[in-house]
Amino acid sequence: MAKYARSGVVTSGDAGTKIRDMGCHEGYQVAMHTLDQYRGTMVSCSYAPPPKLSLSEDLSEVKAALHDAVSRLILAQPHLHVGYTGENTKSPVFVRIDHLDLRKHIVWSQHDETRSFEQSYLDCVQTQLDSRFEDLSTEPGWKLIVLHQPGREHIELLYLWNHPHHDGMGGKIFHQQLLRNLNEAFVSLREPLSDLKFVDGSDRCVLKIPDPTSKLPPNPELLSWWPMTPLFFVKALWKEIKPQWIFPPGDTHAHWAPIQLTPFATRFRNFNVDNNIVTRVVDACRQHDTTITGLVQALVLVSLTASLENSKGFASRTPYDLRHILPSHTRRYPWLQPKESICNYVSVIEHEFNADLVAAIRSMRSAQGTDRGLPTDLQDIIWTVSARVRREIRTRLDSGLWNDLIGIMKLCSNWLTQQQSEAHKTRYLSWLVTNLGVLDGRSGLIDGQDGWSLRRAELLLSAEIPSAALSVSMMTVKEGDLVVTCSWQDCILDASLGERLMVDLERWFKEIGAQL
Repeated sequence: MAKYARSGVVTSGDAGTKIRDMGCHEGYQVAMHTLDQYRGTMVSCSYAPPPKLSLSEDLSEVKAALHDAVSRLILAQPHLHVGYTGENTKSPVFVRIDHLDLRKHIVWSQHDETRSFEQSYLDCVQTQLDSRFEDLSTEPGWKLIVLHQPGREHIELLYLWNHPHHDGMGGKIFHQQLLRNLNEAFVSLREPLSDLKFVDGSDRCVLKIPDPTSKLPPNPELLSWWPMTPLFFVKALWKEIKPQWIFPPGDTHAHWAPIQLTPFATRFRNFNVDNNIVTRVVDACRQHDTTITGLVQALVLVSLTASLENSKGFASRTPYDLRHILPSHTRRYPWLQPKESICNYVSVIEHEFNADLVAAIRSMRSAQGTDRGLPTDLQDIIWTVSARVRREIRTRLDSGLWNDLIGIMKLCSNWLTQQQSEAHKTRYLSWLVTNLGVLDGRSGLIDGQDGWSLRRAELLLSAEIPSAALSVSMMTVKEGDLVVTCSWQDCILDASLGERLMVDLERWFKEIGAQL
């Protein structure tokens, strides 16, 4: 069994030694994984190697470059080389790992030419999103699937992780720093990492791990104070503890998608939006004082209002990055730069769309008939809702550390019992919209240099059983297409609902982009 102290932080030790207790968000994610309510998150990117590195049958040069770049990233980001124990208790902890066999974390998968490459990619994503992480105390919870085809110009790198280790922005940072490492090594002809050893001429590739205790990023509660006003505290507490048999769930709850624990199976659909259309949609958002995130929240509302005729109202969620408001280089953590750290620095804001708004949208859609376009009066509502969502997000960010959900979450003493209880309630959230923004596809290069580059990026979420019924995620590479993905638990809704939502979103992106 893994060894760890009962309390306090250990300054050094062998594998299995406790590093620190988990914070509230980390503990919440451990409970989700332990109870099989959530399995993993993925950021997938298409990498184009330099012309000098051939993607032929012999991938030795590409493999060596990737192993070296990943190893440097692991050593720079402690959350990528720790394990955890106590997942079945109320107090899970991070523990030390002293070595890491990259063969267990970097999986090379050659495309089966009996199918299209796109189908191989989709099948791989499907398999990985529904896979569970094991050996939690001795292996960090992440893996990198390399999908390749001899002679093809690109390779797909599917980075999948267990959420206790880090958030979605951490997945973006992973790829950004991996690309930088690849290019810095290629441009400067840097010597391979000495801590990376190939064992006995085999494919075992073992990385020696230093003690991460002094550099593991702290959870947000250790980094900052999270003050709350009495009104915020009372509202949040009442929302959690009010008895549903006296105060039944309201119109905005997702009555249409009851929580079902099994079977766990994620379904997803995606589409690309051409960069020229994205540019015009961004311009339209600016003209209406909103963002693409706010716009997509409004578009999902309109689509589901038409599809779910018996729903009177809806609630949704937007995750946001705490790195923008957390301090850097503090006295206690002088080495910490949150914006460069792979960890769990994320929170959420929720939005409600009441019965009057839904009824107004529904009446316009009824008058429109079977046409799924966006008439002027409906667009007016869409831009109004989009701007409201943007204001709610902006107000939350401008409030800094005040009245953040983290302040409430840290009061939970046992996330296992909390999440078991949550699974027996009426689902509150109908959807969430998460946007990781833009990746620099030439990180580590200057103009005119040849090197590695990114051509496409996609964020994918596995089903999250007690949370939002539908998860819409967005990501793009600079000057590339926007990739929009939607995922859901297979058993809680008919696939046609998710497919119809994605058809609507794709059509409406093009329609809005064509108006400028």
